[in-house]
Amino acid sequence: MDEQQQKQITSTSRKGFLDLPAELRETIYELLVLKPHNTITMLTNHDCFRSEISASQPAIAKVNQQLRNEALATFYSNNIFLAEVSDQEDLLIAKRWLRSIGDINVGRLRFLAICGWTKVPFGHMLSRRWVKIMLDLREGVLSVEGNAVEADQHPRILKSVARLKESFAELVQAREGQRFTAQDLSQFMHGFHGLCIAY
Repeated sequence: MDEQQQKQITSTSRKGFLDLPAELRETIYELLVLKPHNTITMLTNHDCFRSEISASQPAIAKVNQQLRNEALATFYSNNIFLAEVSDQEDLLIAKRWLRSIGDINVGRLRFLAICGWTKVPFGHMLSRRWVKIMLDLREGVLSVEGNAVEADQHPRILKSVARLKESFAELVQAREGQRFTAQDLSQFMHGFHGLCIAY
């Protein structure tokens, strides 16, 4: 075998990542970008908490356009993204994050957790209560996590959560099966923020 034939065999037998079957690439993306035990947070102080991970796009998304599209589809549709919107600054960060990832990636989001501290009357003082909701954007379902589902929760919070559920149901219906946009979710976050600052 001459040198020319050897080069031809070597070049045709070499395969790159994009030559792998799509199913295998998807499995690799899942290993690279899914966070099974952690919540991905939009807050700038994500490194303050050991269980939180930055919502920055994964490095593999910077390699080329095809890898970007495939990896980001997995990243956004399979992870839980958290926005704490107790104060105005955090709300602005979350809204900015939604705008920065764009409507295509917002449309890929499946799970969005929104949480914050609310204030309720407690005698002549105010007491703080933590409320966290989970939005399944594909199924159009809002569920409440933690104390907000307890029977002894303050009636004001229970009423506010019921209104949030109604608002989300109306938003789902208005979308008529279309994916959510950054504006849709920003407005909903703003409504949740209203619950946090009501008192």
